[in-house]
Amino acid sequence: MRRTRSEIVGRAVHTAIRNPGRSSLTMLGLAIGVAAFIAMVSFGTGARTAVMEQFEVLGTRVASIRSNVGRRDFGGSAKPLTDADVEALKRDAMTIERVVPMTTEVQSVRSANATYSTEVIGTMPGFVKIREWPIVTGGMFDDTDVQQRAKVAVIGLTVARELFGLADPLGQTVTIGSNLPCTIIGVLAPKGQATSGRDVDDILLVPASTFAAFLGMPMGYFGFELQVRDIEMLESAMQEVVPIMRRSHRLSEAEPDDFRTGSPVQAAAAARLVSNILTGLLMGIAAVSLLVGGIGVMNIQLVSVAERTQEIGIRSAIGASPRQILVQFLSEAVVLSFTGSLVGVLLGWLLSSLVADAMGWSGGLPLLTMIGAAAFGTSVGVIFGYLPARRAAQLEPMEALRHE
Repeated sequence: MRRTRSEIVGRAVHTAIRNPGRSSLTMLGLAIGVAAFIAMVSFGTGARTAVMEQFEVLGTRVASIRSNVGRRDFGGSAKPLTDADVEALKRDAMTIERVVPMTTEVQSVRSANATYSTEVIGTMPGFVKIREWPIVTGGMFDDTDVQQRAKVAVIGLTVARELFGLADPLGQTVTIGSNLPCTIIGVLAPKGQATSGRDVDDILLVPASTFAAFLGMPMGYFGFELQVRDIEMLESAMQEVVPIMRRSHRLSEAEPDDFRTGSPVQAAAAARLVSNILTGLLMGIAAVSLLVGGIGVMNIQLVSVAERTQEIGIRSAIGASPRQILVQFLSEAVVLSFTGSLVGVLLGWLLSSLVADAMGWSGGLPLLTMIGAAAFGTSVGVIFGYLPARRAAQLEPMEALRHE
């Protein structure tokens, strides 16, 4: 009494259709588990991609030094960062290729038709090189502009749109604060949002000397942007600059640093660690969901075996071997598990797409991930469906026929 594969599968499909309620319950657990698995993989991949995109936004070889004092502390006992610190770093730091000082403050900026508050940064021409930030229209101010305290500005795309709408901002004049009119000479390429949600394009650059002369910050800098010679040197650069800065600030061994160092790599590593831990926890939850789905397959298949005991006895009596009965019940588990896994893949893809859109993550779910999830879900169903199938195959024909 041999059956072809198509007949076995057809009978399994027929059995599933004949018991829609039981089949739906069997598939539901696996569908939820597979959907959770795909969603968690997508979440982890999207989070890691976002971290790396943020790393690229801030520059790939960038480190920073920041003063521990705010603007209100300038002029007091705490020391801001100074040109002497810049010279010390350029002279003594072997891992550093470029040092660019900067001072920043949120200021009101007015055009002829609009007023907008943005982050104004007083810096040097090398700022855009360190940040790997192209200028799409116009150009960056140069060293001559810094020496002459030129009243020029380079703006981010957000500032350009807020102050000028769709009009060309080049050559237009804006007033920063109450007394600093500047001519727009360049517009930065858009970079989008940081992982913190901050709009990176909400920025206005002026020469550091202009900032100091007209915006009331004559005594020093808020921080330095550092470009290391090679990305592999970031950690060693962080270690190298600390003693140089301490010597420049004449700090004794007992005195704490009056500055702090950092880099996007450190922030990215921390964010990646948190993302990996969270993804691992969520993957564990997804694995438990699949386990529960597999147990559901086993329980419902056991119920099916109990309800179909007489059918099994009749098939055995007319010549069906234990192996054929085993294959029949396993094929039913395969059909239900595979169908449930496909439903789970669809739900997981939909959920992943919604999360990606909400978080602003780029990229899609790899086809291989979906195929792997479907195969894994089907395997779980088959593994848990083996015990009921084996029990059905081991039933004695006479006892099965007497079963009521």
